[in-house]
Amino acid sequence: MQCPKCNTFNSEDSQFCKKCATSLTGERAAQPSFTKTLETPSKGIIPGTMFASRYKIIEELGRGGMGVVYKAEDAKLKRTVAIKLLPPELTGDKEAKERFMREAQSAAVLDHPNICTVYEVDESQDKTFISMAFVDGQNLRDRIKAGPLEINEGLDLAVQAAEGLAAAHSKGIVHRDIKSANIMVTKQGQVKIMDFGLAKFTGASMITREGVTMGTVAYMSPEQAQGNPVDHRADIWSLGVVLYEMFSGRLPFPGDSEASILYSVVHEEPKPIKTIKPGIAPELLQIIDRALKKKPESRYQSAGEILKDLSRYHDRLRMEEAGAFTFGSFLQRLRKPKIAIPAVIIVIALCSLAYWYFNRRAKERWARQDLLPQIEQLLTAETPNYWAAHELAAKAEKYVPDDPIFKHLLGRISREEKLSSNPTGAKIYAKPYADVGSDWRYLGNTPADRLRLPRGFSRIKLEKVGFRTVYDIAWVSWAVSDTLPYKLPEAGSLPADMELLPDASNWYNWEAAPAGIHMPGLEHLETEQVGDFLMDRYEVTNEAYKSFVDAGGYQNPKYWKHPFVKEGRTLDWKEAMALLTDRTGRPGPATWEVGDYLDGKDSYPVSGVSWYEASAYAEFAGKSLPTIFHWDRVALTWASPAIVPLSNLNGDGPLPVGSSQSMNRFGICDLSGNVREWCLNESTRGGRFILGGGWNDPAYAFNDAYAQTEFDRSETNGFRCIKYLESEENRASLEKTIEMPFRDFLCEKPVSDATFTLFLNQYAYDKTRLNAVIESSKEEEEWIREKVTFDAAYGNERMMAYLFLPKKGNPPYQTVVYFPGSEAIHGRSSESLGPASFLLKSGRAFFYPIYKSTYEREDDLKSDYATETNFWKEHVIMWAKDLSRSIDYLETRDDIDAKKLAYLGASWGAAMGGIMLAVERRFKAAVLYVAGLEFRQAMPEADPINFLPRIKTPVLMLNGKYDFFFPYETSQLPFYTLLGTPKENKQIFVYEGGHSVPSTQLIKETLAWLDRYLGPVTR
Repeated sequence: MQCPKCNTFNSEDSQFCKKCATSLTGERAAQPSFTKTLETPSKGIIPGTMFASRYKIIEELGRGGMGVVYKAEDAKLKRTVAIKLLPPELTGDKEAKERFMREAQSAAVLDHPNICTVYEVDESQDKTFISMAFVDGQNLRDRIKAGPLEINEGLDLAVQAAEGLAAAHSKGIVHRDIKSANIMVTKQGQVKIMDFGLAKFTGASMITREGVTMGTVAYMSPEQAQGNPVDHRADIWSLGVVLYEMFSGRLPFPGDSEASILYSVVHEEPKPIKTIKPGIAPELLQIIDRALKKKPESRYQSAGEILKDLSRYHDRLRMEEAGAFTFGSFLQRLRKPKIAIPAVIIVIALCSLAYWYFNRRAKERWARQDLLPQIEQLLTAETPNYWAAHELAAKAEKYVPDDPIFKHLLGRISREEKLSSNPTGAKIYAKPYADVGSDWRYLGNTPADRLRLPRGFSRIKLEKVGFRTVYDIAWVSWAVSDTLPYKLPEAGSLPADMELLPDASNWYNWEAAPAGIHMPGLEHLETEQVGDFLMDRYEVTNEAYKSFVDAGGYQNPKYWKHPFVKEGRTLDWKEAMALLTDRTGRPGPATWEVGDYLDGKDSYPVSGVSWYEASAYAEFAGKSLPTIFHWDRVALTWASPAIVPLSNLNGDGPLPVGSSQSMNRFGICDLSGNVREWCLNESTRGGRFILGGGWNDPAYAFNDAYAQTEFDRSETNGFRCIKYLESEENRASLEKTIEMPFRDFLCEKPVSDATFTLFLNQYAYDKTRLNAVIESSKEEEEWIREKVTFDAAYGNERMMAYLFLPKKGNPPYQTVVYFPGSEAIHGRSSESLGPASFLLKSGRAFFYPIYKSTYEREDDLKSDYATETNFWKEHVIMWAKDLSRSIDYLETRDDIDAKKLAYLGASWGAAMGGIMLAVERRFKAAVLYVAGLEFRQAMPEADPINFLPRIKTPVLMLNGKYDFFFPYETSQLPFYTLLGTPKENKQIFVYEGGHSVPSTQLIKETLAWLDRYLGPVTR
């Protein structure tokens, strides 16, 4: 039949022209309505400017119908991102905009190696934008322009794309715009599917163009092209189109217009690939053919199905390339029927063995060539992803368990733990702490003696029929105990809103920094026996507190057990109650009105309560306020980097209890943020402790030991309760007044210059002969390690040190002298110590002295916490002399440039830098990794407050914002402020994190600092 409009000949049964889609029955065919190509602004954001307060625009990456994409730096999290500005047409009306935000936010929960991560969906300057991971690579469409892909390469990319789709579909998220332009391939060959959430928003009724108008239309499924409802099977069709395109170099449904393409999609079959590119195996052709079935029910019904077929064919292809043979090809060579049956049996056995062998070899190569590099990449990322590396390692362990590289990586990824429960037989589950929405991974049953968990913090869950499910945080670190004992309460045996905290459980006391309370300034307290106790899972709510008010709690003196003291004067009952009223003068919290909370705030934490009101409610409820010992046991402030980002700190207002996803020990929620929580103990500096910080406090407040006067009724003040289960014999010690050694360093006055000169005299020593000996020399791939010994400056002792010399570089070498963290105090052998390898790679030498009290030079010193004793002072002096004696040795070597030395201190060594750099003036630069001032007092001859102002060396400080040893506001900033180094020669970087900084930033900033003050290294 000839088209009346364009004269194209069509088949007799055609209703529409295949070229122009004109009706062949006399009327114009109904077609999908198309929007015009969306116009993009002619002017974009100027590179170098800030967008949305936190993104520094680097460059424009591209623009099209779906908006403009920029490369940017997230100034808050210090990472490179891609910012996509959506055209106003896409979110023009309120309903469409709300739908888009919902879809994009749902896509943001996807966490898979083959899906580009969405970080944020928001608005700024009337622009809707998405912040996502920056993918450095090439999209698949551009890659195909050079011609069809080789089968192996194409299959590898296809398998990865199918894995990404399967992960998204499992979360109920459909892409709806899978095309080669939306599939990025990184330089390492990793597939990243882009724009989840965007295409779903556009749906089937709105076709937008990106660059080439035909692109999106050519990948549409028939049901999508016809405007019918679509589901995940539309993505499978689109993937089939991409597969066709990859292996043929062309699209299966070409056309001169959108209408002709859509007609072809709905009514015609694609040209067979084998006529375009002969030699493609039937198995692959069948996969593509099934994916491109017109009817959704005839296609693959899930991404998992097509993934299975692609993976099976890919594995078989690898085996064949490895030299495997098939039973059929061998059987055809048989010529003697009388031996056929035995031969068949032998061949079957041999083929089975060969299949197993070559399949095993293929899997081993896959593990070594693919998995191990991926694991290394995850571990060396700016923020190491131990969980993802752990799960890849579980796959690799099946095939290369004895590989030395794998064993080395495994030690960096995870550790074996012992986990037990009473009763036994509980199922153990775990998942990443931050990945709240991910599925629990089943790990086995209790008792488990070799339970491998990834490093860092994980959520764990123990389940057993008839018993309450127990939740906890598992902390895997070299520094803490590897035994995790749990007690499972019988179902119904405890109040539904409280959790059991058994004293027998592991309380994660860090061996390198033992402390009774894990908050800066309170580490000196001895550990107290708390016994088993219960704690409210959430803060006390408005609804719960209302029961106290309605029961006449403010009129009944029996609940008010403590004398009312205000500004040193004891108040009588009437005076006190007159102060404890709401906004309208009725009895109740300061945030209430007319004796009641605001509508809709039932499940919000009660706030605006004084310590007296919190204590009275606890008495009414038959409970107690927690002591700081109870609160600290549950909080796990060590885990601040994991807990704080999920907490309601530095926010706009309180949240309903339990809604922030922040969990502490044993399923207790929101000890960090939302409202501050009153504790029982009084401080020697006045007031009662109120811990955890509230919604309007800075992020580091979770770690601070903070106290307020008992009558303080700030809108952030709330509380939760505990209940003792065992003997209360130790309550006096638990409820004692707490000595607060907190120091306001900026208000303290350093000693005079004359006095400081006297202090320095104690650090002086006689520069006698070193009698140095090179005890051993060991050559590694990138450096040579020399173990040297020489005379110490005191006590007729010998000290040792390790000198690492770079193989790349020219002597005399610039040299970095190291002062380690407190782990050195607890280590007993220095033989396995290595250098900061990035310094060797930069062409510099690395010198690691073995200081008094560390490794083989251990003595009675057990902690790096300062004490106001001669014992501590004498050790500080010995460490300074060890450092100076080390420089004396370096000055004797012709291959060391003794005029270009730098100090590198980590943690304990960084804090000691506040003294060492004032005593030893031969350093030209210093880098202090997580440094700050300790609140515990030392004798003035060993107190950094007297040394910091005398330091003139250029100093770089690298710190974590949520550091639990050195709080940002009260420890890090005073250290930096007191440094006597001229302002232009000192710098501090503070990163999102705890007692650490990202390794990439440590390397970047350290090398830049050394280049600046020691000069670039010539090699």
